[in-house]
Amino acid sequence: MEFKEFQVLCKGMRAVYTQPNFLPDEFAIKMWYRLLQDIPYDVLNVAIQQHMMSSKFPPTVAELRELSTTMVQGKPKDWGDGWESVLKAIREYGYYRETEGLESLDETSRQVVKRLGWKELCMSENIMNDRANFRMLHEQISKRQKEDAVLSLGVKQKANNLLGAFNDGLMAIAEKSKM
Repeated sequence: MEFKEFQVLCKGMRAVYTQPNFLPDEFAIKMWYRLLQDIPYDVLNVAIQQHMMSSKFPPTVAELRELSTTMVQGKPKDWGDGWESVLKAIREYGYYRETEGLESLDETSRQVVKRLGWKELCMSENIMNDRANFRMLHEQISKRQKEDAVLSLGVKQKANNLLGAFNDGLMAIAEKSKM
């Protein structure tokens, strides 16, 4: 998205949200642009319109990124839908056809089942406990995916670089302490 396009969106938001402290100056507009520039204009435009039609309060960058992500990726399945698909896969593919069973699941449910163990779920006699464990893991993974999806690629790369540098520093400290 170009800065001139973003300025048009800001004019629209300021027309609806007239509070004097909402996007008060050029610095604020440039900062918002830096945080939203990776979102295509058409997607952000619809997200802003959606927010304006459903909220009487001005949007935040985080709300607009979340709306844009949901618009592009769709709403994620909740854990209940995932659990139903796991039970169906177990009935359909059984103990010996793990690969096919896992392939029939959405990505989040597949990750959860891999952690819990396909064969363990097939052989389990405590479905309530399995369901509770599935729910807990599904919600954790979904939350992590949602948090990751709203970040821009640039921010993700910078965070990974910092994490790598931090881990390298820890390794160097550990090596020195061995001497």
